[in-house]
Amino acid sequence: MAESTVDELLALANTGRQQLYAAVPMRESEIFQYELGRISAELGAAQAFHEVQAASHWRHALAGTLNDEDLVVEGTRSATWLATTCVGIADACFSLAGSSAVYDSSPLQRRLRDLHVAAQHAHAQQRQYVDVGKLALRRSTEHAG
Repeated sequence: MAESTVDELLALANTGRQQLYAAVPMRESEIFQYELGRISAELGAAQAFHEVQAASHWRHALAGTLNDEDLVVEGTRSATWLATTCVGIADACFSLAGSSAVYDSSPLQRRLRDLHVAAQHAHAQQRQYVDVGKLALRRSTEHAG
């Protein structure tokens, strides 16, 4: 969904849209280009992290070791980080799009709402980081002892 949000922003920029009081069209604005570059980096990091996490879980599934509480915590950590990162990407795209994104007819508005809804899921809320922190502390004492 985050990738589609970036795609929608690019489509809007490629229309030649120029925001009110802007000196140049969106696609020619260095501020827009900078933010698009930053957003693209975040999206790439999220995609790479998702692939690594999925591959890890797949290896555990094939080995029959998927039913492990630590893996559940790690999966939840990934879901939380990915949801938060993807919401940030959507928020940035929505902001860069300007007022055209606020209407129900805007695909950006719908994707923004959908990503925010996904981030509300119990397994993707920030409070899940508590268990991740507990796991890190437990592992650090196991390695020290």
